Amino acid sequence: MRYKMNTIPPAEIGDFVMCFKRDGEIGRVWLREGNAEMAQLFAYAFQWPYDSGHRELDFDCLPSRSVSLAVCDADGRGCVASLAIKDRQDRVYPPRAMRVAPDLYFQPQIYRGDGETILLPDGEYTVESKRGPECLRCTQTVAIDAGHTRIEVKLQRWIDPAKWGWYSGDTHIHAGGCAHYSSPTEGVAPETMIRQVRGEGLVIGDVLTWAPSWYYQKQFFTGHAISPPANLEHPELQLANDANLRPHPTPEDTETTLRYDVEVSGFPSSHAGHLVLLRLTDQDYPGTKILEDWPSWNLPILKWVRSQGALGGYAHCGIGMVTDSEDLPNYEIPPMDGIGTQEAIIDVTHGLVDFLSGCDTHPVAELNAWYHMMNCGFRMAFVGETDYPCITDERVGVGRSYVRLEHRPVDDSGYEDWVRGMAQGRLYCGDGRSHFLDFKVNGRRSGDGDLALKTSETLEIEALVAARLEPEEPANLAAINHGLNRWHLERARIGTTNTVPVELIVNGCVADKTTLIADGKPRTISFKTPITRSSWIALRIFPSSHTHPVFAIIGARPVRASKRSTQWCRACVDKVWKVKSPFIRESEKPAAVEAFDHARTAYEAIANECEVA
Repeated sequence: MRYKMNTIPPAEIGDFVMCFKRDGEIGRVWLREGNAEMAQLFAYAFQWPYDSGHRELDFDCLPSRSVSLAVCDADGRGCVASLAIKDRQDRVYPPRAMRVAPDLYFQPQIYRGDGETILLPDGEYTVESKRGPECLRCTQTVAIDAGHTRIEVKLQRWIDPAKWGWYSGDTHIHAGGCAHYSSPTEGVAPETMIRQVRGEGLVIGDVLTWAPSWYYQKQFFTGHAISPPANLEHPELQLANDANLRPHPTPEDTETTLRYDVEVSGFPSSHAGHLVLLRLTDQDYPGTKILEDWPSWNLPILKWVRSQGALGGYAHCGIGMVTDSEDLPNYEIPPMDGIGTQEAIIDVTHGLVDFLSGCDTHPVAELNAWYHMMNCGFRMAFVGETDYPCITDERVGVGRSYVRLEHRPVDDSGYEDWVRGMAQGRLYCGDGRSHFLDFKVNGRRSGDGDLALKTSETLEIEALVAARLEPEEPANLAAINHGLNRWHLERARIGTTNTVPVELIVNGCVADKTTLIADGKPRTISFKTPITRSSWIALRIFPSSHTHPVFAIIGARPVRASKRSTQWCRACVDKVWKVKSPFIRESEKPAAVEAFDHARTAYEAIANECEVA
C-alpha cells in the first residue's frame, strides 16, 4: 500500500508531537504551538494506480519534558553510555526521523553523558543501557511525568581488561560513507564520533577517511591523537529542531582518544585489497591532487607509508578469501575477487605488511591466510576492527583489539605506544565477549621477543582467560550464525552448556584444547606441548577471540612450519595476478611484474627450506 501524506496546515518543528502509523511504521509530526487538545492530520491514501479515497485521523498532542540523565560507570564516575529508549508501543526516542547529530538516524541507541538531557513525552519507557561488550546489558522501566524527570543509569561491568593492563581500540571506523550516505560528501565531525567511541568503552578509535567522504573528512586529519569535547557540530540545527541537548563533560572523557587516518578504499588500488593506514604524518600520496591520481596497486602505497614511519595493513581481510572449506588451515585457493587479504600475500614478502584486520567478516577466511603466511615465517599482527558503519552500522567496537601497556594511553605518546604495541604483537583481538588476560609460553608473553631454545623441548603454556555467554540464547541467533560477521562468542557455545572451548594452536593446527565456563570469571588454564622445530604458539576461542603468537625459535632457525602452506601462498600469488593485474595501469605494470616475481621466488625458496610437508 502506498500513502500520500498531506498535513493541513503545514506542521512546524517544536515541542509537541502527534503520531501516526503507515505500513506499521511510526511517523511523527512536531508542532511548536499547542496543548493537549485534539488535532487533525488529513492522510490521503491510494493503492497505485487506483485512488481509494481519503481518511481523516485524530491525534492527541502530548508535551515533552526535559529529562536529565545520571550516567555512571561501575566505579561511580560519570561517563558516556549507549542508551536505547522505547515507549510501550516499542517506538524509539528520540524519533529517528527527527534526529540531528550527534544522534544518528540509523541507530536505535543514542550516546549521552552524565548530566545531559533528552526530551520525552509523559509515559512509561524501557531504557537499555550499555558501554561496550565488557558491560552487562541493563534494562529498566521508568515513568516520566511532572514528578519524575530524571533517569539514573548505573553501569555494571562483568570484566575490566584495563585492570590487567589491556586497553581496547577499534582500528577501522568511518565518520562518512555507507550509512552516512544521506550526506555522502560530508558525514559527521569529531564531536559526534568521540561520543560513539566513548559510549562503547573504547580507549582508542581510528577514524579512517576514505573515498566517499574524502574531500570533506580529510580536513580533520592533523597527524595527532585528539580527545575533543563532545560538542554539537551543528548547534543551529539542534536549535531549529528545538532539542535541548547541552553537552556536558564527564570525568572519563579524557580516557578516550581519536586518531584520524586513511583507508585506501574507492581509490585506484582498492581492487587489490583495502589498506588501513595508521599513524600517518601526511595523508596525501606524493604528487597527487585527486584520488584518481593514486597508484593502481598497493605496494607503492605501503612503501610510502613505511617511509614516514607509519603502519599499513589490510582491512576486512576475509573478503575475497572465502572457500568451500571450513577447515583451519585449509588449502583451497580463494577466488581473490574481493577487497581483503589479496595483495598482502605478495606485499608481505617485501616486508611491508604490518597487520591484517579482521573480526568483521568470515573467521575461517580471515585466519587461514594469516596462518599460512606465519607458517612461512612472516610475521604480522591480526587486529580487530568493525568497519563501522559499512559492514555494520550497529555500533563501533564490534571487533576490537586489546593492547597490553604499562599505562593507559593518552595523547600522542599514548597512541604511539598503543599502535607500536599492536604491531609488536602485545595484543589479543575479538568481539570483546572473551579475554586472554595473561598468556605465557615458558614464561614469555607475546610481543616480548622470541622464546629462544637450543633444542627440542616440551613447552608449558599458562593463561588467565575469561568469557561470558548470555544466560539465554540471543534473539538474533540466526543473524549471528549466518551474517557476514560471524565473530561471536555464542557460536563457540558447546551445545546447550555454558562452556566454550579454548584451543592451543601450534603452527595453525589445534594441538590441544580444554573447556572454559563462560560465566565471566577469570580462570587459569594450562597446556603442555612438545615442539621439534621453530614454531608459533597461540590460543583462541573460536570464533570469539585470538591471541598473538609467541614464537619459539630452536637453534636460531626461522619458522618453516609447512611446505603445504608455502605452496598455498605461491599458488595464491599467481591467482592474485590473474584476477587483479587487468586493473593495474600499464605504466605501473613493469614494477608490479617485478614485485610479483619477487614473491614467487621468495615462496619457492622458503618451500625448499621446509622440513615438514
